[in-house]
Amino acid sequence: MPIETPALIRFGELTFDEYFVSEQAAKRGVVIKNESSCDPIVMLKHFGPENPQWCRTFDN
Repeated sequence: MPIETPALIRFGELTFDEYFVSEQAAKRGVVIKNESSCDPIVMLKHFGPENPQWCRTFDN
């Protein structure tokens, strides 16, 4: 699937700038390739409470 971040998004236009990777797919391994010669990819990772990399920032 292509990854792109458009400079301008029109109302109702679909973009290819957000993807969700399930836990099962992540465990099998996912390769993300930046084919742009000039634009970096910014990745945000969100983990659930069972992941040791998840940081708890509030008290219950």
